[in-house]
Amino acid sequence: MEPVNDKLVRLRTHALVNELHFRFHTENNALYTQYNPTALGIQVFIAPFHDRLSELDTALERIRKSADTARAAAADHDFDASFSGLHEYARSCLHHFDPAVRHAAENLHIVFSHYGNIGKEAYRQELASSYNLMQDLRARKDDVTLLNLEPWMQAHEKAAAALAAILDERTGETAQQTELRVGQVRRELDAVYQQITDRIDAMINLNGRDFVPGFVAEYNAHALEYKNKLAQHLGRVHADKNDRTTDSHNIQ
Repeated sequence: MEPVNDKLVRLRTHALVNELHFRFHTENNALYTQYNPTALGIQVFIAPFHDRLSELDTALERIRKSADTARAAAADHDFDASFSGLHEYARSCLHHFDPAVRHAAENLHIVFSHYGNIGKEAYRQELASSYNLMQDLRARKDDVTLLNLEPWMQAHEKAAAALAAILDERTGETAQQTELRVGQVRRELDAVYQQITDRIDAMINLNGRDFVPGFVAEYNAHALEYKNKLAQHLGRVHADKNDRTTDSHNIQ
């Protein structure tokens, strides 16, 4: 826990995921209202803060309600399942009773190992990896034929095509405008928030930590909570990257 100080706790709001970012500022707004913006010396910033917060809520709601987002997640699940089935079938042939089949499976195992678990990659990246994997597998036509792998590959390519089609729809003009709008409003909201925080710190410097009794202590506890949530999120992201690296080396 950070020591008590005479300034407001700061955090990198730009690094918060959308929902945490919105909740953080919603709770900021509640605290400003509770302790009176005029008493805090931030009345001039409150209307712009409210406007940006409302705009962000609207932009995020469009994303939350996007049918394409749910469809993409479902298509990605099918993509992952098809890749897993393809890979598991090829791997099972490593233990086939026929030495020729085992030899072919060993050849293809080298190809699969090169790409790792593509199902853990981002949508576009996994599609690119899938395409390259299929090309490399088909370059070993005799091995694919011996394992009768082609039906599995076709099923996987069908799932990849379905995911790609949905992603192409999502990159249409409306979707792009919505995503750009969220980023723009987030930056504008963060800029007003920084002005508010700077003003309150200036008021603390002039009038002392408790110029509005209780505010700094309550605000800092709130900000520390989100600072810890951000640290946990970044820790999970780092761990996931390490897992992907390990999977790419260990997949069999």
